[in-house]
Amino acid sequence: MMAAVNVWRSAAALRAAGLAVAFVLCALMSTGCSASRTFTVGEPGASSAPLPDIGPAPIDRNDPWEGMNRRVYRFNAGFDRYVFLPALDVWRFILPSPVRRGFSNVLSHVGQITSLVNSIVQLSPEKTVGTVGRIIINSTFGIAGLFDAATGIGLVDHGEDFGQTLGVYGVPPGPYLVLPFMGPSSTRDTGGFVVDRAFITWLQWQAFGGSQSYTFLPVAMQTRDDLAFRYGELGPFEYELMRFLYLEWRATQVAL
Repeated sequence: MMAAVNVWRSAAALRAAGLAVAFVLCALMSTGCSASRTFTVGEPGASSAPLPDIGPAPIDRNDPWEGMNRRVYRFNAGFDRYVFLPALDVWRFILPSPVRRGFSNVLSHVGQITSLVNSIVQLSPEKTVGTVGRIIINSTFGIAGLFDAATGIGLVDHGEDFGQTLGVYGVPPGPYLVLPFMGPSSTRDTGGFVVDRAFITWLQWQAFGGSQSYTFLPVAMQTRDDLAFRYGELGPFEYELMRFLYLEWRATQVAL
């Protein structure tokens, strides 16, 4: 699943948000017919001026492929429950927690390469200098990224990707999209992921003389291990909530 899925790291917080969204949706359905009504002066409860049309509900999003997206979402939920999570139990049994944490740190360290390139393309000196600092500190004091020493001294992981870079230059996110196995995305972020993946593959060819496809499985397992999210825990509006959180999270990343 894509980095977007960092939103899922706190399942407890998401459950609370799910209850809030359920309340909002119920309120919207019960008041939707009168939300844009204009009162006349003199009516009970009327103010001295007409109320403006509040427009669409804040949970509404650009999701023209919702039917397909929901089917893919259900597929991902089934795959996660019956394939991914049982395999993850084996992964956790074989590798103790300190080993998995070190592997996760190494993956994050390697990801700094694309983050650096995108920071440069975005013409962001702060992110570029900070990412260079993280690479240097974690390559040395962090023993090739095995330990995240940079975060301990205040160097933030900006985690820039090409989807964010496109957003910085004004490219809209486009329709919401749920990708098989990977989860929430958008047309812009999917294109950005393809570019980032192609760049990493090219680096692998340059460094090792070929794409290291055998690393896919352990990377996928460790990425899932880092996520606390479990399908089906957010109530009846889980699809809407995940769509809302993902798009808001990406919009925040672009704005920072």
